Amino acid sequence: MHKMSLLFSLVTLIFLSACGASTTTVIAPLKFEADNYQPLRMNARRMEIIENWQMPVEAPYIGYLANPAPSNVVIDWASRILLPAGASGELVLDISRASLTRTKLARSAGLNSLITDEQDSKIEAQLEARLIWLQPVGGFQGMIELSARHSVTIPESSSANDLNIAIQETLLATVNLLDKQAREEIAKIPNITVP
Repeated sequence: MHKMSLLFSLVTLIFLSACGASTTTVIAPLKFEADNYQPLRMNARRMEIIENWQMPVEAPYIGYLANPAPSNVVIDWASRILLPAGASGELVLDISRASLTRTKLARSAGLNSLITDEQDSKIEAQLEARLIWLQPVGGFQGMIELSARHSVTIPESSSANDLNIAIQETLLATVNLLDKQAREEIAKIPNITVP
């Protein structure tokens, strides 16, 4: 009887310590902050942003889960980073894609898949835009095709908060890639920026 009591006490102690160790901390997802990017002074008097992309609301598209929406992130990025600072000329940013998708991944067969936490879904963000610069004074012009894509996978045990974090991280990483590419391509065009 003493052994059963000792065994029961040991099991109870293990259970209670496991419960105490499993405190859940909710992590807030990263947010897009345009202030984190260095503005570029563009040689234009104004910029026009055109949205030629409407994200579908059916699977695999999940852009409605992002806050803000992918196209709004691109608009915010462009309006805060590509700053018109010239006396003449125009910039046009034509957004042709700002999508966020979630696709199921194939599961492995066998007993191992029942006891492991496999990757369940792939979250992918894709941003595409064309930046056109027309400067009538001097006859300068330029066109840049921008395209950025990033994806992450999430395990089958992911909570709604985990999904939200993955969505925001994927979108933020894609905007970082778009920003990097834009700066590299803008640097190749003479007179498109002003000191």
